[in-house]
Amino acid sequence: MNREKLGSNLLLLTTSIIWGAGFVAQEMGSDHLGPNAFNGARYSFGAVCLAVILLVWHRGKALNGFRSRDWVKASLSAGLFLFLGSLLQQAGIGDESTGPGKAGFITGLYVVLVPLMGLGLGHRTNAQMWAGVAIATVGLWLLSFNPGNEQWAIGRGDLLVFFGAFCWAAHVLVIDRFTNRVSSLHLALGQVTVCAVASWLVALLVEPMEWASFRAAFLPALYLGSMSIAVAFTLQIIGQRKAHPTHASIILAMEAVVGVFAGWLILSEKLSERELGGCLLMFCGMVLSQLPIRFIRLGLTRRANDKPPV
Repeated sequence: MNREKLGSNLLLLTTSIIWGAGFVAQEMGSDHLGPNAFNGARYSFGAVCLAVILLVWHRGKALNGFRSRDWVKASLSAGLFLFLGSLLQQAGIGDESTGPGKAGFITGLYVVLVPLMGLGLGHRTNAQMWAGVAIATVGLWLLSFNPGNEQWAIGRGDLLVFFGAFCWAAHVLVIDRFTNRVSSLHLALGQVTVCAVASWLVALLVEPMEWASFRAAFLPALYLGSMSIAVAFTLQIIGQRKAHPTHASIILAMEAVVGVFAGWLILSEKLSERELGGCLLMFCGMVLSQLPIRFIRLGLTRRANDKPPV
């Protein structure tokens, strides 16, 4: 591995660490604000930070990217799915049945859902993809379904985060459609702004707005807006320029692992052996669904060739 690829992978690993720790910040924010108000706050912080990065990055040409119809379409569609995914995820994390670790892994299912939903758009899949889906599904069952006296029941928060994963998958497909038509930073700012506005509008209608609550949730919202939204997204853009897309997706899937570790370290969240087993299976399913089968064959071939003669 050359230095450029190593540097790119380190940037992507840093991105996954920032995102994984963000699940803890969401848990802390849910203690003080409703999901829409908290999302409105963190995405507003993110929009301001992205605007600053955009001005520095593009300098005098920053306004050019806002003048195309594709940017408007991309910002509105991506912002809508970003709003729905964030709302379901934040509402799920706020439920007692779901902590940051579980939320991170269930959200990570979008890695598997993207190619499945892509079938409706004419994208191809293979047996390896279906194997990854099967493994991840078993892992989700172990992670989310808890044994009761008479039946197995999934937590309300787990269910909300699970539906949110479909929105994140749809968001990825929208980004994929417009990624070559508009500037990445311009699209990031547009979608984040749309999400912030939608969150504030819904919050004003259905959630209490108290200044004391906003002050209590200030630091978690600031971390998510500045680090998870602005800094991590910029690092992702830089890192994916030289990184192999398969390597990038696997490294970014590590955010789920970081979410579990951060929940244990900061919030003293504990997972049972059954739930940890579910996490492991879900992660294996995510990796299997993204790792090209030719890499697996190549690795087996190399091992066979490296064996000493008998």
